[in-house]
Formats: sequence, structure tokens, C-alpha cells
Amino acid sequence: MKIKLTLLFLITLLISCKNDTKKKIETLNNQIQKVETQKTFEFEKFKISKGKIGDIKIGMNIIEAEKELNELTKKKAEAYDFGYGGGGKAFIYSIQNEPILALIPHRDTAEILALIAISHKLKTDNGLNPNSNIIDILKRYPKMEVSQDLMTEHEYMYDENKKWSFVFLTDESNRIGEYKDIEEPTKPKRIATKMDYIEIK
Repeated sequence: MKIKLTLLFLITLLISCKNDTKKKIETLNNQIQKVETQKTFEFEKFKISKGKIGDIKIGMNIIEAEKELNELTKKKAEAYDFGYGGGGKAFIYSIQNEPILALIPHRDTAEILALIAISHKLKTDNGLNPNSNIIDILKRYPKMEVSQDLMTEHEYMYDENKKWSFVFLTDESNRIGEYKDIEEPTKPKRIATKMDYIEIK
């Protein structure tokens, strides 16, 4: 009986050690993966400023721009997804399935027309990011109003000086503004709403 109990204890201890080792390995792998992500893409070098994200600028050749994005995975999309008609293309760049930014060239050319900042890890030079809410925006732009995009029906707030659009993928069910005239901007009502991306032109 004592031998059986001893064997049972040893088996239980062995299983427990295996599970503990497995958990430690998984934790270590996650930490390594996180460190590798931080090493391969340095978000602090991609500050959003007027006409650019890091060293990627409006008007730049997209092939040259992609030299700054070697660590990211490229996926083709429709420019319409970001509010651009005319059948053009957009290119979304991701790391570990997380979209970071997108480049939109002029149709049938390699010249960059617009930059789209998607990841909340990208910061503007005044402290906003693509996940900031309207409260954050109004702290920096107290008089800024919200407008409706007539093509996509989404909403946006616009920094005319820096040519940034803070875009909200809203619809009739969750409007930020109340529009007496659809073409006129209005004061935002739902100020806790977070933006979905920043468009730089």
C-alpha cells in the first residue's frame, strides 16, 4: 500500500512539474516574441508630423518608403476602404497580424498620395494616437468640429494646418455630430468616441 501511495505521489509530482515547465516555456516564448517585436519595429522612429510618418513622406516613391518597413508584412487593399474613390489601391503594413499603417499611392503611379496611421503605438507630435478619443482631441483643438464624409458617410475632425484627418468609422446608428446641414461641420456630442485612424495628406 505504501509503495502504491509513493508511486501515485511521484506520478502526480511529475505531471505537476511538466505542466509548470510548459507554462514557463510558454511565458518565456511570449516574452521573447514581445522583445523581438519591439526590436524589429521601433515605433518611436515613426512620429506622425505634417506630411509624414517618420521618414515616410507624402509625394515619396512607395518603393523607397517600403525600405523603412522591411519588418512589416504587406497586404493589398482598396483605396476606397480609406475613403478614396477611383479604383485605386492601398497597401496595409502589419506586424504579427496587427495593422500598423497604410500607404495610398496615386492611381497607376508609385507616388504616395496619403498616409494612414492605424496602430495606437504611433504618436503625433502633439501626443495623439489613432486610438485617442474626442476628449483628447479637444484638449489640443478646443474649437475643432466634426464633419461627415459625403462619400463614405463616416465622420472626421480636421487639422487644417497639418492636414490631418482624425477619422471615425461611424454610421447612422452612432453619429458623433447632429447635422442640420450635412455639408456643415458641427460640435461633437459623443466626446468619448475613439478615432479609428489618422489620415495624413
